[in-house]
Amino acid sequence: MYACAYVAIILALGEREYARLLVGTVALLIPPIAPIIVMLSRRGDWRGRQAVFWAAIGAWPMLWLIGQIGWSVDEVFRAVPLPWFKWHIILQLCGSALPLIALVAWPHGGTQDETAVTAAVDIAVLVFLTGFLYWSLIIAPGMDPPHSAAALRALATIGPTVRLAALSGLLWAMWKAEGSPWAVVYQRLALGMALAFVVLVGLSLATVAGQYQTGSPSDIGWMLPFWFAAWAMAAAPASAHEAQGPIGTAPIERSSLAVLFAAILAVPVIGYGSRYLVPAAEPIERMREIATAGTLVCGVALVMVRLVVERRSLESASQRVRLLATACEQAGELIMVLRQNRIQYANDAFCQATGYSREELLELPPMTLVAAESKPDIPALREQLRKRHVVRATTVMARKDGSRFEAAWSAAPIVDAAGRVTDVVSVIRDVTDDARLRQQLVRSERLSAIGELVSGVAHEINNPLQSVIGTVELLLGESHETRVRDDLERARFEAGRAGRIIRNLLAFVRRSPAERLLSDLNEIVQSTLSVREYELAQSNIKLQQEYGLNLPVVLANRDEIQQVVLNLVMNAQYAMVDAHGRGTLTVRTFTVADQAAVEVQDDGPGVAPELAGRIFEPFFTTKSIGTGTGLGLALAFGIVNAHGGTLELVPTDRGACFRLTLPGAGFPGPVQVH
Repeated sequence: MYACAYVAIILALGEREYARLLVGTVALLIPPIAPIIVMLSRRGDWRGRQAVFWAAIGAWPMLWLIGQIGWSVDEVFRAVPLPWFKWHIILQLCGSALPLIALVAWPHGGTQDETAVTAAVDIAVLVFLTGFLYWSLIIAPGMDPPHSAAALRALATIGPTVRLAALSGLLWAMWKAEGSPWAVVYQRLALGMALAFVVLVGLSLATVAGQYQTGSPSDIGWMLPFWFAAWAMAAAPASAHEAQGPIGTAPIERSSLAVLFAAILAVPVIGYGSRYLVPAAEPIERMREIATAGTLVCGVALVMVRLVVERRSLESASQRVRLLATACEQAGELIMVLRQNRIQYANDAFCQATGYSREELLELPPMTLVAAESKPDIPALREQLRKRHVVRATTVMARKDGSRFEAAWSAAPIVDAAGRVTDVVSVIRDVTDDARLRQQLVRSERLSAIGELVSGVAHEINNPLQSVIGTVELLLGESHETRVRDDLERARFEAGRAGRIIRNLLAFVRRSPAERLLSDLNEIVQSTLSVREYELAQSNIKLQQEYGLNLPVVLANRDEIQQVVLNLVMNAQYAMVDAHGRGTLTVRTFTVADQAAVEVQDDGPGVAPELAGRIFEPFFTTKSIGTGTGLGLALAFGIVNAHGGTLELVPTDRGACFRLTLPGAGFPGPVQVH
């Protein structure tokens, strides 16, 4: 709208040159104020490299405005027509190059606070060298009237070329930032540069032909980019509060450093070569040679400053990395860093948990660490990481020895300045103990609920049952026919059986502390097996016994522990006989830390994985109807738990294996039990 109104006013003024000069002068001073106002209003929204980028973009209208004020003073108040070769034109030209130079900050790559200072130094050096370029090729020869025409042609060529270069750079940045809010920012800046380039080509041709004057319709080529810059600033996203990267140093901007060295090397080439490209009078040539030498020295000094700043930044980042590396090594969690589907780093805790050395892990495909049942879930998790999402999941992992453990882990992608995922940092925690404790808590709550029900039912049944038993006893005390007496004996037997079931139920519900003595677990197991040895042989079951040496003495109630072992042996015997009529029963004792343990393992059908979590529940049984009550393992679990021990189903390749663990009393056995 502003440009259209300006063109309409200029056309309406016709040939009134002075009026057009005044309108054009005022109209050219207004557009650069717009992005300056927007930048000042949002100056607190950006940090790091993004702040450097917008500072450079904001310096463009500021330099151009100062240059335009100088131009207007010369042209309006001093009556100097078209002062092309004055100091102010250098400010305007340098400002026009800033949209291209500002891309050194690469703002869509993040704030990158660690390298913001180096980016600012890079931009300052490039602007300084650009000013020398313009002075050497345009201002210096333009100061010599015989060569001013050549200088004007150089100005008419360089001006649109800089806009074209800025347009190309912005389009490339827009492509790199595709999918992010910064793509819209680059798009709006590029649109302004495209319009400026098209209009300024015509303005440059008119300038070389001597047909340009301030107040021409082509002046919109200077105005339009500023409005689009203000539009882009208004849409720019505010800087996110990014945490410092957990692994790695601050990015090293070698690309911008190479640009700086190339620009420094171009100084003597342009400074001394311009004598032949755009020659000038001898005094001006000497001045240009001095300026070339001075610019070269200052440029090298600025590059050295830039290197010092970068070195300090790297030292600070290296110190942080050393601290983080130390923290990672001391952490209890498992920490792993992946790059291109290879393990780059694993801390000591990770090596200990998986059983691999760090050297083996560096050569190991990561999928080797994932158990077979969890591998189908990995592709979806990888896709989330490619989308730069933080992933949290629970996976079954495999150790070097073939054992497995459940792991809860979170993985965060690390992206480079171009937005590509380069590394993945994973923090893993072994949740095997957590899962076991959770199962124990659920089991305890379930047992408590069932216990309350059983207690009430047992009491309600026990009272009338005792009446039945008493009545039967009285009847048996009298003489009866044989048939009647047999019926009464059968009734007494079944009532007694019901009474025993009720007593077991009550024992399950309220386990009173029994007398416990120092006992030798080997002796308890051996005596229990000797009682059952004949029945096992009759069932065609081979018994293998393996006893550990110097087992810790346990504080236990002998009868209760014997009941637990006997229950495990009888369950194993039933499973093997029911499956194939024979089998091998292995009973072994051994030491686990300061605890005594016994394992009862059979080669029967085993326990299905989906049933493993329920086998200790009351009234749950895998036996056929009428064969088991479902209280055996529940009672055994209660007994062991009351002793402070554990009873668990241990994973095995064949059959079922139950492990009973009891806390040691503090010294090894055997002892004599009294």
